[in-house]
Amino acid sequence: MYHLQAFRPTVVVAPSEPEKHPWWRSLVLCMLLLFSIALYLTLMGVAPQGDNVTPFLSVWMISFLPYVVASMIVLVTKPVMGRWRWVELAIIFAGAFVMRVMLLPLPPALSHDSWRYIWDARVILHGYSPYLYAPENPVLLPLRDKLIYNEIRFRNVPTIYPPGAQVIYVLSYLLAPSNLFFLKGIFVGFDMVTCGVLALLLTRKGLDPRRVIIYAWCPLPIVEFAIQGHADAVTITFTLLAVLCATSNRRGARALTGFLIAMATLTKIYPILLLIVIMRRREWTLKQPALLLTCFATIILGYLPFYLLGHGHILGFFSSYAGENTTNSGPVPQVIYWTWKHSPLGLQLSTIIALEHSVDLLVLGIVSLVVLLLRLRERISMETATLLLIGTTFAISPHIFPWYTTALLPWIAMLASPLWIGKRMSGKGLAVSLAWYFTFTVLLGYFLENSQDWRIYYVLAYDVVLLGLAVAALSYLTVSTL
Repeated sequence: MYHLQAFRPTVVVAPSEPEKHPWWRSLVLCMLLLFSIALYLTLMGVAPQGDNVTPFLSVWMISFLPYVVASMIVLVTKPVMGRWRWVELAIIFAGAFVMRVMLLPLPPALSHDSWRYIWDARVILHGYSPYLYAPENPVLLPLRDKLIYNEIRFRNVPTIYPPGAQVIYVLSYLLAPSNLFFLKGIFVGFDMVTCGVLALLLTRKGLDPRRVIIYAWCPLPIVEFAIQGHADAVTITFTLLAVLCATSNRRGARALTGFLIAMATLTKIYPILLLIVIMRRREWTLKQPALLLTCFATIILGYLPFYLLGHGHILGFFSSYAGENTTNSGPVPQVIYWTWKHSPLGLQLSTIIALEHSVDLLVLGIVSLVVLLLRLRERISMETATLLLIGTTFAISPHIFPWYTTALLPWIAMLASPLWIGKRMSGKGLAVSLAWYFTFTVLLGYFLENSQDWRIYYVLAYDVVLLGLAVAALSYLTVSTL
């Protein structure tokens, strides 16, 4: 992870001299792919049968080793042109597909969210609102069965998943009722689209499309989407499609961009922040309203059927979820909670949570304003702005689950750069490296799921990242003032 200073920026340019042995990298990638497949076969063999998930988690973490090596090979070597370029891309995409498909048959063990997706679809298709009725509500008694109902968790609360995600669940249920394998297959399909869109974005930016390996081969989305079946795969796809469409000057591209932002927001709320990243000066003044109108019209139309079905209830468990104080919350709520808990004022928990929300909104507001001003002045790229806003959202979140951080990986692939430029540290390179590091360390939360002592997690995941970001900011400001 911390050897990134060795690699050079990789842009797609023709080398001055053809490489003598262009096949060696393809051979190494194939060997690393076979090693990864062997580890995933081992992972399948230690799939949890009960509460003991340690062997599964251990093999999962080991599977990051060939992934990191493969990613470093891509980052430190110049891309070749012609046939061998396509050979390497084919190996990367074939590997991404094989590693996902082979894990699809495994049932989710670390999270039961995907079972709730099927339950929500069943509730909707029987004419009830999942935002109004909790699974244990007597009204839904005829819908219970051992296959789905016994597997879901949090049966005492309504759903939290937005309407766009619910549409995916319903479509899956209509095509294959109560079939979790089929639903996870849909998520894997979206995930492969993400890989393709990311490669296209990299090419448009003049970067090496092989960088897609940072997302495509990462064990985090592979396991979280192919095995655990989390709907975040859909959010990431629509987010990337929105940014890709925003780079187009074709007629109707802005309206389509607004639609894609809305679709991402209808599956997970935070992508609405893409408006800050993508909107132009004339759009803020409503001289070109297509993007905004399409975006908000799509969101309203997405919520309207559920508003009517649920008699005005469209948030479900979200309000309670946002108000929780948990061990896996972001660093900002953690700092606020620790500070006021140990203060002599003796504040009640409800007051502390209210303070957390106030600080969260303040932090998000300040970062959003800074990003907006930088974007309007064209001082920051869409990719950097998106990574900043997603990172800030996680920093103030009441929960940070490992599958949330998969949203960081595409932008890490776009922005990865050397840690050192000449004799000076690169603030940007360090910041992006820390974001990548965080997607590894967040898995430690699984080991501590039943523990009340998360100090080692906070040190490795939060303290290291925050200290590193402070160094990165200092490095950037030092260079800027020279």
